[in-house]
This record gives sequence, C-alpha cells and structure tokens, in this order.
Amino acid sequence: MIEREFIRDATSGLAIKEYLVDEVRQALPSDIQVVRTPLVTRIILKVARPALVIGRKGYRIKQLTEEIKRRFRIDNPQIEVVPVPNTTLDARVQAMRIALGLEHGQAWRPLLRKTLARIMAAGAKGCEIVIKGKLGARGAKKRVERVYAGYMKKCGDPVKLVDQGHAVAKTRWGTIGVHVYIVHPDTVFPDHIAVPDVPQEQILAKLKSDNSEGREVEDGDSEGKGAQAEN
Repeated sequence: MIEREFIRDATSGLAIKEYLVDEVRQALPSDIQVVRTPLVTRIILKVARPALVIGRKGYRIKQLTEEIKRRFRIDNPQIEVVPVPNTTLDARVQAMRIALGLEHGQAWRPLLRKTLARIMAAGAKGCEIVIKGKLGARGAKKRVERVYAGYMKKCGDPVKLVDQGHAVAKTRWGTIGVHVYIVHPDTVFPDHIAVPDVPQEQILAKLKSDNSEGREVEDGDSEGKGAQAEN
C-alpha cells in the first residue's frame, strides 16, 4: 500500500539523519535534508566545517556514501555539502559546539558565557542557552542551568521566529542536553513598535510652532470675552 511506502520513506529518512549527525559531529551540522527522486536520493548536509565532511581528495564523503548505500539499501545516494553562511548566529551549530566542548571536559560556566557573549557580539537581539543533566563529577545530581541576554519570546506564535537548536553531549557522567535559542538581528515580532528617528531641531521647531498657535488662540479668546463684557 502507498501509505506503507510513505511511512517507510519517513522512517528511513529519520534513520539517515540520526546516523549522519553522529558521523559528522566534528563538522558541526546545522541541517540535514533527505530528498527522494525517482533516479537518486539527495542528502543535503549543511555544516559549519565542510572540509571535515569532504575529506582529503573526497575520501570521507565517498566513504559516507558507500556506508549509507550499504546500511540503508539506497541504490544511488548523492551527498551535497553546503556551508553555513553565519555559524555564530546558527542555533544548531552553537548547540553542537557547546556539546563538543562539554565532551572534551571544558567547564560549563565559562563555556556558556563565552558562547553567549560571542552570539550577542554578532548582533543577535536576544539569546538563551539552557543545559540539563549531571554537570559535576561522579555523584552529582541532575540540574538545569541557564544563561541569557537581550530580548526573548517564550510563548505564542512569535516563538516560531526564534531560531532553536538542540544537541546532546555524551560525557563520562551521563548525557547533557543543550538547548540554544537565538533572536536574529533582522527578526521583527508582531508587537514591535517602530519609532521614527526625527532630528532634534525638527522637534524643537514643531514645539515652537505649537506654542505660538496656542498663544494666538488664547489672545483671540481673551479679546472676544472683553468685547462681550463691554456690550
């Protein structure tokens, strides 16, 4: 049945994505797309370090292609590598970078603060980084730590405008979940109010004209009241 084919294709695509995320972790993947056509199966890898995926003389990408063909029984897979234009403002890249840092034994506090400062320095309107898991040595309890800066939406439809990234760090003491939320510089929320940039000289001239008009009206009213009193 055609429904089973759709389910099989979706399941196979998800398995391919999970496999590639583990295989190209060092390349900091941002997005993985599997596009099926009657002739080929295109796999688009959007990564921050394309050279680590391609390898020397294309050896690494050929190895990945053969492994996908053998493991998932795909006749003609083609892997396309696309570089991430701005890695600092990509939430998935930053989440994976933090996860790799935790796996290599870096202290989580300076790691999160440096990442937050780098993202805000790149022009982000807001950023929030949340990590969950065992953050200490053996015997430490699970806890949640959060660092944030700038403006961030938490609920409603505007949350869809926030770039979100998730990664998992596999440390000696257990797994740690990493969530990164970034509001890009060009993001405009529905509740945004634009205030025009008017020069100060123009504002002062407008105030003076309004004051002069008000005085003329007051003088006219006083003259009218005086004429009525004489009558």
